Amino acid sequence: MSYNMPERTICEKRGICVKYMTFRSSCSYAGLANMLENYGVDATDREIALDMGLPFLFSKENGVYCAGPMLQSAKWFNLYLKPRGFLLTECPVAREEICAYLPSVPCAMLGLSVTSQSKHAVIYIGTAQGKYRFLNNKRQDSSEPEILSLTQEELKGRIRDTTMVATLSKICPCPPVDMAPYFQESFCALRCLRDDLFAFCEKERSCQELVDGRDRLFRAILLDAVTMLELLHEDRLRETLLQIQRQFMEILKEGRPQVLQNRLPMQLLDNALETYGQMIEEHICD
Repeated sequence: MSYNMPERTICEKRGICVKYMTFRSSCSYAGLANMLENYGVDATDREIALDMGLPFLFSKENGVYCAGPMLQSAKWFNLYLKPRGFLLTECPVAREEICAYLPSVPCAMLGLSVTSQSKHAVIYIGTAQGKYRFLNNKRQDSSEPEILSLTQEELKGRIRDTTMVATLSKICPCPPVDMAPYFQESFCALRCLRDDLFAFCEKERSCQELVDGRDRLFRAILLDAVTMLELLHEDRLRETLLQIQRQFMEILKEGRPQVLQNRLPMQLLDNALETYGQMIEEHICD
């Protein structure tokens, strides 16, 4: 079920991105804020993240540990939306069907290749002169275009074989969300991440294995969790993880097989993971 858009689109209201990204990799959270703007809901990516308890959420999805802004499916967004009377619904759409599907919804969020970087969340806002128009959720100081206007072929060239398209709708009544199970799941995921990290670091890993481990294991705690700690102003733990992050990246730059436990401060990492786990436990008990 899609929702009815006001007569003016997001960009026609001000001629700029209404809500910008304010923290690393928050394009989908800024996108959600832009979609909510059409209902008169004034929220930022940062406010959404904090209100839904995002800094305390970890998960393992398709074999990859995720945290912070990488938790970007309806399961997570609806933690914020449902108590406020909204629901995000996702629909997988094949590349060959995307051009016919988008005009059937007034507004939607999906992932496109905007630059040479990986998938980036944008907001579909309609068509004009035979082109599909997208609001680019970006940082305010970014030189990227605010609006993307793509032909059918350009659009199909920027998405995967199947892409998830998310739409927003109003719901009533507004059900409360019991966060305790999510925090418990998060605590267990962090414990599993700790075990998998230490097992990974015990053996010599090839250059490719190190890169895979960076994306599958280390990113969640050394990058995305660091971003979340900045939102919480937890500077001491953040600085500890940043120190380990810098050491890890220097090791990767060497471009040779490594036994990471011989190079990284494993006890410091263990202590940091334990401290983070305690923070999550406190929210389970709240």
